[in-house]
This record gives sequence, C-alpha cells and structure tokens, in this order.
Amino acid sequence: MTKEIRTDVACIGGGPASAFAAMEILKSGKFSVEIFEEHEEIGVPVNCAGLISVSGFKKLKIKVPKDSIQHKVKGSIFYSPAGHRFEVSRKKVQAYVIDRAKFDKFLISKVEEMDGKVHLDAKVTSILKKDKQAIGLMVNEHNNQVKVKSKIIIDGEGVRTKFIQEMRLKPTYRGSLVPVLQYDLKNVDVNEEFVQIYLGRRIAPGFFGYIIPISDNEARVAVGSKFGKPADYLRYFIFKHPIASSKLKNGTIYKKGGGFVHLGGPIKKTYAAGFMGVGDSVGQVKATTGGGVVFGGLCAKVAGKIALEAIERDEFSEKSLKKYQTEWQKLYLRELRLMRLLRSILDSVPDKFLDAVFLSISRQGIPELIEEIGDMDMQGALIKRVLLSPRILNIGLSVLSGIFLH
Repeated sequence: MTKEIRTDVACIGGGPASAFAAMEILKSGKFSVEIFEEHEEIGVPVNCAGLISVSGFKKLKIKVPKDSIQHKVKGSIFYSPAGHRFEVSRKKVQAYVIDRAKFDKFLISKVEEMDGKVHLDAKVTSILKKDKQAIGLMVNEHNNQVKVKSKIIIDGEGVRTKFIQEMRLKPTYRGSLVPVLQYDLKNVDVNEEFVQIYLGRRIAPGFFGYIIPISDNEARVAVGSKFGKPADYLRYFIFKHPIASSKLKNGTIYKKGGGFVHLGGPIKKTYAAGFMGVGDSVGQVKATTGGGVVFGGLCAKVAGKIALEAIERDEFSEKSLKKYQTEWQKLYLRELRLMRLLRSILDSVPDKFLDAVFLSISRQGIPELIEEIGDMDMQGALIKRVLLSPRILNIGLSVLSGIFLH
C-alpha cells in the first residue's frame, strides 16, 4: 500500500539550496515544508571544494558553526600555464574552508528546528502533474513507495536536472558540466594563508587546478577538465607539474571526492506551474569557479519568499511563479552573466596569451585593483572594471602584438 504525505512545499534534495528555501518559508510559522534526500546521510558524498567567502556568508545571513570551519584564508596566488604568478591578498580573512558535510548537516538541523521535516534515503522518482502543473512527488523512501501531495515543488536536485527536464524546462548544455576530481592530502608543503589557482590546458582544459590549504600541512587538491580523464590530469598535477608537484608529491592521500561543476550560467527558464528550480539544477552558479553555495542560497531564498506569497494567495500558476525568475534575475543575473563571459574568455584564449597577460599584470597594478574592489562572489564589478580598464586593454594589445610578431 502506498503511503501518502500532504505538505505545502516539497523540496527535492537535501543540499544548501533546498535548506535555504525551506528556512525562508518556515520562518513564517504558517506552512509546512518537507525535504526529500536520496542519500542516507546529509552532505555525503562530498562533491565540493568547501571554499566559501566570508562576505558570502554575510549575504546569506548565516553564522557558520565553528566545527564546520576547517581553515581560514586571506588571499590567492594565481599561476599561468608557464608558471608566471601574481598574488592577491588582504589583511583580513577572506574565506573559510569548510567541512561541507558538517555544514550541510547544520543547515538541515536549522530546518528541523523550524519544524521542517527531512526524509533520508528518500529518492524522488517522478513529479506528479495535473494539467501541466506540479502537484506532488512520487518517492521511494526506504524501498517503500510514498505519494507526496504538495502545493509547490522546489527543485534543489543539483546538476542532474532530471526534474527540470520532466517539467519541460530546457536544462543546461551538457558540455558546460565539467568533471572535477578532488583529493585531500596530508604531509604537504603549502602556504596555509593562500589558495593556489593553476591555469593551463596541460593540467585542466576548460577549468583549473587548485590547492586549498586545510592546515599547515594538509590541502584539498583538485583539477577539472572538459577533455580527457581528470584522474590523469590530477596525477600529473600532483607528481609532475613543475611548481605544484614540489609541494604535493610527498603527500599522502586520505580522502577522495569529486563530481561535476556547472559552468554554463543560468538556464533560460527556472519555473513552471507549481514548480521552481534552485541552485545547480538551474545554473545559479559562478561560471568562473563552479561555486554554487552562495548564489544558489540567495536565489533559493527568493524562491522561498515567492512560495510563501503563492501559498497565501492560493495561486500556483506559471504566471504567478514567474515572479521568482523576475526577482532573482533582477538581483543576480548581471553578475552571473559577467562571470560566464569571463569563463568564455578563459576557455577561448591560448595558453601563450595567458602567460603574456600574467607577465604584464603585476606591472600594471591589476592585483592592487583586485584587492581594492574584488568580491569572491559578486565578481561583476571587478570583471567589468578590469576588462574595460585602459591598463588591461593595453596589456591585451601588447600581448596580441607580441604573439603575432614572435
């Protein structure tokens, strides 16, 4: 016999986007929310670098518990394909390296404290519809069929986009999903105050390699690649890269992880009758880095607010929920588009161009400009200032002439 659940809002997935949307609804104290997570444990498996800006947490209005913070960093060191570098740093802590499993559990605990219901080992198998409107879910919970009847569905399923397609929305282009392989290593030689970013087609075509310190002798190391096998690139990065290997090759791997990052920007339409998509499922992600916790959370808060208004009006039509897309795009679309532009530029220029740019950047004072106005999440202002600045235009012209002349 199929069990039946009734709730005001049903959330697909137990990640941060679903949690932020749920909290936004539950704080009214009026309506019910139930979250359905397919895994037996929240936050597992871990598919994230866990580097989140201090300013991002402030925007989300969430205080990170101390036991979720593994480390703190003050800046970044960027390496070109040939090893030219520039450094961006500040006196204050810029980002936390967090334990994503603990952080995700913390968010879900907040949902439960607000009387939200969380189902584990509960895989959503399909969306129930009536006249093209989402009216519920079919769920396999502990191998038992459960029918969920809801007024609104919030889809925080991640990059899989099964339910985006089920609602006849156009998902992200599959080629914009980049596989990333990540190892945690101990006994490594890293600067514990700086994240290191490595560019170049030899180590990470279509993405980059990174070293994120977890302590003075531990680091989270990864590469992503649009082409070939990430494992081959990561092996080269750790053991043969002329700079990174000197820091990493004697380390010991004690944890492996990875997944896909979404670099294609937001999809065209993020809502349907009775349905709103949030986070990675609809591309609310920084195309420069693949980071989605902050933008996914901010947009999910908008979805929660719109869901609250819709339930109060008892109006769940496509026209009614269009307000969700209107609001989140007004707030964040420009930022996301500018980051997508920068990603396109990075993907299209040859390594030789990047090397020449890196050589010129320090002389032109660009690191100081980044330190002055840079924001790890709201990168739009920085991208616009840098790309349109006379200094960068001069760099571009000199680099192009140098490449063609030599």
